[in-house]
Amino acid sequence: MHSKFIRSISAIIAASSLTFTSGVSAEEGSFTKEVEYRQAVMTVIAYNTKKIGSMLKGDTPYDVEKIKTHAKDIASLSSLEILSAFPEDSVTDESDAMEDIWMDFETFEQKLKDFQTAAAGINTAAQSGDKAAVGAAMKDLGASCKGCHKKFKN
Repeated sequence: MHSKFIRSISAIIAASSLTFTSGVSAEEGSFTKEVEYRQAVMTVIAYNTKKIGSMLKGDTPYDVEKIKTHAKDIASLSSLEILSAFPEDSVTDESDAMEDIWMDFETFEQKLKDFQTAAAGINTAAQSGDKAAVGAAMKDLGASCKGCHKKFKN
């Protein structure tokens, strides 16, 4: 089930990336594909993060192999070229992105780098099988998400 979900979302992300990297939608003044792409990426990140969090909290049984898979997916998603999904002025009613992104794009880029570092960290911790390390890395990951969302998301 999990791998089917990831494959489905990955196909949506891939299709969206092919559409918006061509520049067609931006040239026409519509940012629908960019918004769909970035929301799809964030949805899959949130899905995996919540699965790990649920296991760490004891809401679901702790499964080292599932943790490894979810963490690997987060790390993989962090390597996607998502900045191209944030063309200037792509604020829409369908998006929670704030205009501050484009007013302070350097900070936005740094927040993405912080997330990428945290995503690599949780993947490393998960692959080690050390539950305490996963917990610590999960706190870092959450802080990186919150750091960006607090400044740049409605």
